[in-house]
Amino acid sequence: MDQNNLKDVLQDTFINIFKNLHLFDPKKASIGTWATKITINNCLKYNAKTSKKTIEQLIVDFHSAPISPTAFDNLTVHEVLKYLKQMPPNLYEVFNLFVIDEFSHEEISSMLGIKPSLSRKRLSRAREWIKKRTESDSEFHFNLV
Repeated sequence: MDQNNLKDVLQDTFINIFKNLHLFDPKKASIGTWATKITINNCLKYNAKTSKKTIEQLIVDFHSAPISPTAFDNLTVHEVLKYLKQMPPNLYEVFNLFVIDEFSHEEISSMLGIKPSLSRKRLSRAREWIKKRTESDSEFHFNLV
């Protein structure tokens, strides 16, 4: 996503926050939590809209060098996220919202327009995806799930 698109999504987010400020209920959540939910929804809408338009070619490198334990210990958050973004987008969305952003399956289902049971199923599949990829290298461990 380029800087202009990021600015557009951010502007749309602020517009939605101010336009719906009358719907904010401090008894249900803090303003930060409420604004975060709006931001995530705007990002998901943007991703859904643009993912249909663009198709990226996936090039698989079968000859990549194994990661040594010391190299994995030195991975940055950015590198871990880059690894996780290799999983199918529908699994990554649910994994990210549940594990990283700590939303419940009910909240995720309302954000993505799916049933809570499908959210749980996608989280389970995301965990299996991570497990399969990390088990292939006995020295490569992930403690995110």
